[in-house]
Amino acid sequence: MALASLVQDLILVALPAGGQGGARQNAWASMSAGAARARSRRDADTALAAAVLRAERRQRTGS
Repeated sequence: MALASLVQDLILVALPAGGQGGARQNAWASMSAGAARARSRRDADTALAAAVLRAERRQRTGS
């Protein structure tokens, strides 16, 4: 039991927030990656819609 207590004490010294800082960093990284994916999807949707619109205009004008 003394060894387990010693290990817990060392972990608390090394990670005083009990690992919460690492969890926050992981959450922030995940949120940032999700926002980047969403931005990429919006950009792709916009580009695709513009390409479809151009194709429809060409088809109507016969160009």
